[in-house]
Amino acid sequence: MVGWLTAQSLAPKASADGNHKRLDAEVQLLLARQQQDDLNPAEQRRLLERLIVLERPEQALGLLQQLSNQEPKALIWPLMIAEFKRFEGDLDGARQEINRLLTLHPQKLEVLELKALLELDSGRGSAVVGLLKATFNSQPRGQRLTTGLLLADVQRQSGQTEKAAALYNALAAESPNDARPLIALALLRQEQGMGKKAQLLLFRARQRRTKPGEADPMIDSLAAHWGLLSARKVVSRTSQQTSAEAAAATAQRKSHRSHRP
Repeated sequence: MVGWLTAQSLAPKASADGNHKRLDAEVQLLLARQQQDDLNPAEQRRLLERLIVLERPEQALGLLQQLSNQEPKALIWPLMIAEFKRFEGDLDGARQEINRLLTLHPQKLEVLELKALLELDSGRGSAVVGLLKATFNSQPRGQRLTTGLLLADVQRQSGQTEKAAALYNALAAESPNDARPLIALALLRQEQGMGKKAQLLLFRARQRRTKPGEADPMIDSLAAHWGLLSARKVVSRTSQQTSAEAAAATAQRKSHRSHRP
């Protein structure tokens, strides 16, 4: 769910006049049926999508609030309200909604994810680290992998890279059959320019995901891409060194010529 509104914002805009009119007519029809409580969940989602594409944030937020009132026990609608406010730049409103949800659902990963995104958006990633640590430490070993990965990711994005690396290693030890901590650590090491360590971590991750000799398209693609990047860096350095040596040799020849009698 988190990030769904952002994905909708990247959809093609209704810029063409004919397309705009078609979407507008569809929205009017859906809104009329919504007033009669005649929309199924898929149609409600389509109406929300259309309102976002047509850039009608007030109507979209009103629809979300109406759906939330109709289903007060459903978590999805208040989550989407919080994400919508974040998407629209109302960070205080989003924070208020998320904090309310945290009091009701302190262990829900979706709520924690949205809280983390909001604080990272605000440049306050360190503020949510304590909350995630407390949640992580309250969960039993072997059942806290997703929370731990979220905590490590927030630490990484907040500049606490070695704390994130240590947590990835701890998670890899706690969940020996899951490749995600090793893949995350490989991504971190690649970001730090430690290509060989990243490749070794991908090799270990592959052993967790496949049987010996089996291909793993995702890991193989990462390994090939990183290997290509590494090769390009080597070629670039070699080319620069060769160019520098050639320039020095040319300068030296010119110097010798200028000193001839």
